[in-house]
Amino acid sequence: MQHGRTSTAFQALADGMSHWFDRQYSAENVMADVGVVAFADTGRAWVAAGEPIASADDAIVVAERFAGAATVRGRRVAFFATEGILAASPRFHRTLIGEQPVWDPRAWDDKVRRHRSMREQLRRARAKGVRVRALTSVELEENPRLRNALDAVVVRWLAGRPMARMGFLVEVDPLRSLEHRQLFVATRGDEPLALLSLAPVPARNGWLFEHVLREARAPNGTAELLIDHAMRELAGQQVSWASLGLAPLAGNVDHWLRAVRTLSRPFFNFHGLSAFKRKLRPDAWAPIYLVYPREQRGVRALLDGLRAFAGRPLLRFVLLTALRGPPPLLRALELLLVPWTIALAFVPTAPWFPSGFVHGAWILFDAALLLALRWLRMRPDPRLAVAIAGAVSVDALLTMLQAVTWTVPSMQASGRATSLAWIAVIIAVAGPLIAAPILWGAARRHAQLWQRPSRARPDAR
Repeated sequence: MQHGRTSTAFQALADGMSHWFDRQYSAENVMADVGVVAFADTGRAWVAAGEPIASADDAIVVAERFAGAATVRGRRVAFFATEGILAASPRFHRTLIGEQPVWDPRAWDDKVRRHRSMREQLRRARAKGVRVRALTSVELEENPRLRNALDAVVVRWLAGRPMARMGFLVEVDPLRSLEHRQLFVATRGDEPLALLSLAPVPARNGWLFEHVLREARAPNGTAELLIDHAMRELAGQQVSWASLGLAPLAGNVDHWLRAVRTLSRPFFNFHGLSAFKRKLRPDAWAPIYLVYPREQRGVRALLDGLRAFAGRPLLRFVLLTALRGPPPLLRALELLLVPWTIALAFVPTAPWFPSGFVHGAWILFDAALLLALRWLRMRPDPRLAVAIAGAVSVDALLTMLQAVTWTVPSMQASGRATSLAWIAVIIAVAGPLIAAPILWGAARRHAQLWQRPSRARPDAR
């Protein structure tokens, strides 16, 4: 509360954070804490959550001592999402990783009056019956039904994300440490549609809009209405600084980071996130950096940061993301089915299939599967998702059975067991075996998206 001057400072209280305290003797020979660094230990690196929590005069010294302690422990070190103060140290190098929009809430009302499209978004949400109000920790403690409904909003929002759940600076736990937060909920009738959680930045007389969680069925303008209400509340409290946090890869980042921004769009729309914050017309954009010792490589430091966010080895994180059945992967399965079904229609029946009837049945199945996947993409339905996953699981078993009992023996007997033929068999068997767990993951996500509040759990993955 004394030295929290950055938007990452409150994350020091997050679950799973480790803490390194810089303890020094004072002039009176009394041991005292000069500062603290909240960090994630990846096993090979200590990745700090922003800058050290210390006075501005001590922050650089604390960071240098932290880096020294990491070296002694055989760890690399990186400071993720800093505001640049550490660059004054000759020990460190910095790389721009994005920008942070900031506002003075006291000027928000005038900004909205001059922002026609914003006023229209607010009008749309109000016309659809959306209302926003503040919540207190006491109210949530005394109203478990409301708490459960908000937990359901969190679960469904997480279920709608393509990637596996992440931690570190993006841990989604808006109801943690409620005694320090400000909460706002958007409702229609008694139904919560969106939740806004603010974290304090006390040394700046400011607040971070840490979590803006919106139901997919919430009317247009719901998120803007939440932000508008919160800004006006902060203005009434004479708060002078507010931010929606880091817009990753926004601004004039290095060319290789711009490539990452483009290639990763199916799984994380960096441009869309930046555009949403930009349309709220911030007063300024503050550069945000990744800081690391000069003897280290920037790419290595960035990978260490990603490992901290993933909370697990990156390959395992990629696998868990795939097993969620994210929409981009379902779209890829749908597209791959097109050439596969066409090829299946043109291959001869012998030696691949026992009969023309079996051959035709596989063609019809793949065509029906293609249509079902397209329908699921257009109109998500948990029952259809389960049906597709079950059908592909049966497909995997039958394909393997046919390959073992008919296709492989027929290939060998006819002298057609060429390398190309073996590759085709492997693809035919592996395809549904790989697709089945992906589709079951999609079915679980769809079930969570349609889950009733009474059954929703905030720790669901």
